[in-house]
Amino acid sequence: MAGEILKAEEVLKVGQRLEIFLDGREEHFRSRIEDIRPDVMIVAMPFDNQRVPVIPATGESFYGLAADKASRYRFFTKFLGTSKEGQVPVWRITKPTECEKFQDRAFVRVRVKLHVKVRLVDEEGCIAEPVVAPVIDLSGNGIGFVWPKEVKVGTQVGLEINEIPNVGALEIMSQVVRCTAVKRGENDYIYHIGASFQHLSRAIANKIVHYVFTVQREVIAKGIGKD
Repeated sequence: MAGEILKAEEVLKVGQRLEIFLDGREEHFRSRIEDIRPDVMIVAMPFDNQRVPVIPATGESFYGLAADKASRYRFFTKFLGTSKEGQVPVWRITKPTECEKFQDRAFVRVRVKLHVKVRLVDEEGCIAEPVVAPVIDLSGNGIGFVWPKEVKVGTQVGLEINEIPNVGALEIMSQVVRCTAVKRGENDYIYHIGASFQHLSRAIANKIVHYVFTVQREVIAKGIGKD
C-alpha cells in the first residue's frame, strides 16, 4: 500500500523530533523543529558522530523524517542557511508543503512504468545472460518485476536500470525475497519477483526515493488512486 500524502501543516509541529538524510552521507542526523513560519521552517543544527556541525551547501535538497505516536512522515525540502534562535544554532530550510505517511515499510513501493535488465546468479555463481523484464513497482530499497519462471527465494540477481530520472545507469546486486505465481490462463503462469537491493549507497537511495515520491504525487493528483 502506498503512503498517504498529507499537508505538512497537519503533521509537522514545533518541538517535533526529526531525522535528516543528506545525499552522499551514509549517516543520518538528529534534529528538532524549532519554529514554523509562512515560508521557512527552523530546525535545530544537526551534529555528526564527532559532534561537528553539519552544514550542507546552500540550496541542497534533502529529506527528513518526523514522527508522532502512531506513524512516521517523510518530507522533501532545501537547505537555505544557518542562523541562531536565541543561543540555539539552527538551519533555515524551505517549509514543506506535503508529507508522506509511512506505515509498515521503511520505503513505500509505487507502480512505475520502467524496464530492468535481469541476470540471475545460480548456486555455483554462474551469471545468466541478461533478460529485459517489465518493472511492477519500485522503492528506495527494492524492486518488483515480472518473470516467466519461478525463482527461488534467496537467489542473487544482478539488475541494471537505466530509466530512473537523475540516477543514470544503475547496476546493483539484489536478492530475491518474494516469488508470487500469477495465473493468466489454464496452466499458464507468470511470476512477480520481489528483490531487495544490496549495498545501495544513501545518495542513490535518496534519488530513487525522490523519484518514487514524485510518481506517487502525480498519480494522486490525476485521481488514479493509491496502490
